[in-house]
Amino acid sequence: MAITINAEECIGCGACVDSCPLDLIELKAGVAALNDADACIECASCVDACPTNVISL
Repeated sequence: MAITINAEECIGCGACVDSCPLDLIELKAGVAALNDADACIECASCVDACPTNVISL
């Protein structure tokens, strides 16, 4: 199971993008999006980096 991102609540700050060690998250239309859920290693760095707590495992 990979992370989930609540796109409706995402503020598009990019903190999760910078924190992902595998570069799996990018901003699309101003919100965070996970590119490859199968490649996600669930390290939770994006969860910890998100200032609005819209990312969860």
